[in-house]
Amino acid sequence: MNRDTNSETPSAISENLAKAVERLRRGAGTMSSVAGAFSGENRSPRDVIRAVGELLLPKKPARMQYGPIYSELLKRVPQAFRKKVTPRRVRAIYNDDARRVEWYEMKALLEVEALEEARRARLKLAATANRLAALIAAEDAALDSEERRELSGLARALDRAGIKADRGDAK
Repeated sequence: MNRDTNSETPSAISENLAKAVERLRRGAGTMSSVAGAFSGENRSPRDVIRAVGELLLPKKPARMQYGPIYSELLKRVPQAFRKKVTPRRVRAIYNDDARRVEWYEMKALLEVEALEEARRARLKLAATANRLAALIAAEDAALDSEERRELSGLARALDRAGIKADRGDAK
């Protein structure tokens, strides 16, 4: 019988198993290794889902955040896994009751968080550009016509992109 040179020996397997058991004892087994690879930092799924909840519905009780989190997760979880994502599952992850968090759940949570932060950054940029344009127009600053056209072009580009400023507040 020809053994593959890349296969592990029984002693290496038992060492890896012992290391995995030790990591579980220390409490490092809260999410699967694949889900851990998606997050660049060492945040737990509970921290990520709570951050997403605060981004979607800031300063609201947790039970009001479950619905929007669930809706956003359903949009981003692959079709094959949608039946596994339920409001109860969202609540379990939020309250840190879930034994493990699957890679697709963690990936979707991180996507929601990144998209919501990008949306807020665009709103903040639009508000800043609008305030700057208003200040320049009000104070009749010493700008030549070319600089004024550039600034108004930025404001029009933001409007065309669908980015509306809320009087300086990025909600």
